[in-house]
Amino acid sequence: MNVIRKRCNRRINTLPGNLVKTIVISLFFLSVRALITPVFAEEKNSTYTRINNFSYSFNLLTEGEWIEQSSSLLNPENLLQLNDRRAEAVLLGETSYKGFGGLLEADFRLDYQYLQGSSSDTFDRSLSKVSLHELYYQTNGGSASFLAGRKKVRWGVGYAYSPTDLITQLKNPEDPDDRLGEIKGTDLVSVSLVSEKGQLDLIYFPEVNWAFDDSFILNNRAGMRLYRFFDPVDLSLVGIVDEDGDWSAGANTSFTLGKALELHAEYLYTSKNNRQYPDPATNPDQLLYPYAASSGEGFHDMVVGGQYTFKSNWNITLEYLYHSSGYTSAEFDAAHQHLSYLNGQLDNPAVQALAESGILEAASSFSSPQRKHYLFSRLYNPEALKSLSLELYSFTGIADWSGLVVFTPKYSVSDYFDIYVRLEKFWGGNDTEFGLVPEDFSAIAGISLSWGN
Repeated sequence: MNVIRKRCNRRINTLPGNLVKTIVISLFFLSVRALITPVFAEEKNSTYTRINNFSYSFNLLTEGEWIEQSSSLLNPENLLQLNDRRAEAVLLGETSYKGFGGLLEADFRLDYQYLQGSSSDTFDRSLSKVSLHELYYQTNGGSASFLAGRKKVRWGVGYAYSPTDLITQLKNPEDPDDRLGEIKGTDLVSVSLVSEKGQLDLIYFPEVNWAFDDSFILNNRAGMRLYRFFDPVDLSLVGIVDEDGDWSAGANTSFTLGKALELHAEYLYTSKNNRQYPDPATNPDQLLYPYAASSGEGFHDMVVGGQYTFKSNWNITLEYLYHSSGYTSAEFDAAHQHLSYLNGQLDNPAVQALAESGILEAASSFSSPQRKHYLFSRLYNPEALKSLSLELYSFTGIADWSGLVVFTPKYSVSDYFDIYVRLEKFWGGNDTEFGLVPEDFSAIAGISLSWGN
């Protein structure tokens, strides 16, 4: 779960870029989609069986974003060189083939971005990336199944955040549904034993180095999930351990009452804390501020929440999130006071370079959640008006009541074509967690086109 670090590290460098490329790529994807149907229509009957075993789906998303930067202490005078305009085209593809005694599935992502900053022409930047998010083979034999490859693994039950998603962290409170398909699967080998009301998953998921510039396996890791259904309760026990003996273990549960109410909870204990903490006893008015390493002792994560669907089709979701490893008020104040001191030294030519270096270092390591207690809330109606869905959600830090809110209306032109707007606002003063996010407000206009067999 990370709200701040992604923005602080999205720096703009001098690279050639052209907004026209986004449009050209989008038109190319659409042309490919138009040509697919005639090609398959001309296939002969002898190939029907092979084609029927093959399925595919594609989702093309294009977005334009306007961003208003905040007066964050992490980004004075846009020190981080962040963009304030973005155009992006994303093609998400999913394919599956039934053969070789099992199922072969792949999930890929093609992405092109054009980023621009209004304060300088040198901010223009174009980025393109091809990612293989999933590629795995799965076969079943009676009550057992075997899987090998790269896959997204969902173990948790939370909506905004799931600490028990130990294999693949799939949730982020700022974008719980991962609308642009940015989350990549995990390389693994797993064996599952399935019964009528339960399942045991055993997983080996090493940390691997696909750059091949060092050892291929960097860290051996193994995980386990024991799932059981006690009508109407789902219960899972989960755990992972690595070759150094560091481990995490926990449980999650969910149950439904009638057809409208669902409740869920997660708990996780992690044996080692590598986080560094500000020292409130150290004078913050210095250029080089020492952060004390943690004691290395374990910490707790917890989520408690639920959702209720009214007869009018409105759905409300509420969750409370707890992180025992978060900063105390004294620790957060110490970090903020040091950041304020660095900002105050930017007008001093003798130490300006050191002050800027300190701010850049703080920005690169500052991530959310910083504190211990948070609230997430969501209101959603899939058809508030004909073909129009409305979604409103917020994520709030209880320590200082700063946070973010997102509003997304989406109009479905057809079953395959959507138009949407996404408005996001951060609130809180410069002495609050979300007030330090170098973004104040953003507006996104996007379209989504889907097709497949």
